[in-house]
Amino acid sequence: MSNQLLDEMISRISKFASIFGISRSELKVYAFLLLNGKSTARDTSEKLNMSYTKVYSILSRLEGRGWIVKIAKRPTLYEAVPVKEVWLNIKGIIAAKLEQLEKDFIEPLSAFTFSSPYTVIIIPSKDIISAMKEYLVEKSQKYFIAISYQELLTDPVLELIKADSTKGETRVILSKGVKFPDIPSIQMKTIDSMFGSGIITSSSMLLIVKSGESLIGLSSSHRYFVEIATVYFNYLWDLH
Repeated sequence: MSNQLLDEMISRISKFASIFGISRSELKVYAFLLLNGKSTARDTSEKLNMSYTKVYSILSRLEGRGWIVKIAKRPTLYEAVPVKEVWLNIKGIIAAKLEQLEKDFIEPLSAFTFSSPYTVIIIPSKDIISAMKEYLVEKSQKYFIAISYQELLTDPVLELIKADSTKGETRVILSKGVKFPDIPSIQMKTIDSMFGSGIITSSSMLLIVKSGESLIGLSSSHRYFVEIATVYFNYLWDLH
């Protein structure tokens, strides 16, 4: 299988897998071993056009998860565990995370009686940039920003992000391919892909996703939604 076909296969499942801490690179290395048989770290690195250091680290993580096994030494050969066994492993991860979510969020939320109303606002495509600017001028101790779509980075939005970096902690996560100017005061990371775009402040969150070819936004100041969004942002930040 060519690297192009392998990339196309991985792209279909990487967004789902990332939620459970499985990176695109890990999927790519596992799929390579599954489809091509046993291989050394060096050969895998060369065939996938990935650095040897990165491939070696990924192989160690996959071995720790039980996705691959060593079958020889000098040179060390790695072989993929059958995909059905790996899927059982993934189902275990999903079940554990859902159980933790129920314990940490669903049960406390169910027992909580809200004493004040809150709103979730749907923002149409034509108002997305305006909503972003409103969030970026909000007084906040933090500005966590995720950008998957280049069209969101208009000049006014970029200027407000730059200004925010002087007011509070400013972190920006970009999807691969999104261009962003080098601003020393901003902490920035690039990842292969992520679910949508958004802005999180100390008191509110804005989620932006694509519906067909159009963008749509969801805005809320409810503290539980803000906390969930912050947890997911920090997860992506720490993962890369």
